[in-house]
Amino acid sequence: MKKELRGRPKTFDETEALTAAMYYFWDYGYDNTSLDNLLEAMKIKKSSFYATFKSKEEIFSRTLTLYQEFLEETLMQMKKEIGPKATLLAIPRFSIQELQETGKIRGCLLVNSSRECYTTYKELEAQINLQFNQMDTIFSALVTEAKELGEITNTREATKLKNLYLNTINGLIISIQSGANQETIDDIFESIDELLI
Repeated sequence: MKKELRGRPKTFDETEALTAAMYYFWDYGYDNTSLDNLLEAMKIKKSSFYATFKSKEEIFSRTLTLYQEFLEETLMQMKKEIGPKATLLAIPRFSIQELQETGKIRGCLLVNSSRECYTTYKELEAQINLQFNQMDTIFSALVTEAKELGEITNTREATKLKNLYLNTINGLIISIQSGANQETIDDIFESIDELLI
């Protein structure tokens, strides 16, 4: 009887390596990340990379999925612990906390990637658009639940309120990344508080 041929066992933690790649892409973007950059960040050999992840585009696609899963899990856990409105209010404050702790703002990986991949990488663009829609549904549910619980009394329709909220969050991140002064940042936070009143 012939013995079944098997590949070499992995000598690295795949999730750990994928997470390292996600953070590297998050810091430097898709185009500015080379294979050598990934190998160094992930601490794996080229042969292991191609055997497991196939290509730079494939691993980037997987990091986007990992990012969304992490974000969804975080939001759902926060909602369970502090409620939907408090979750919505906490999100922009993470940006300030990140700035204070690291001196920079990464922003949202999906938003950053959409700017970079738009029209250039069709398959990645399609994936990002799908993930945007999925995250949009989650934020809509948070706003809707907060309104149903009476936590938000703003009379705007939930969908419009969610759109205004997300646009304001993106504006906050861009303003911080552009070096906005504290008064401008405080004004944006005030706008968010007023939206979710």
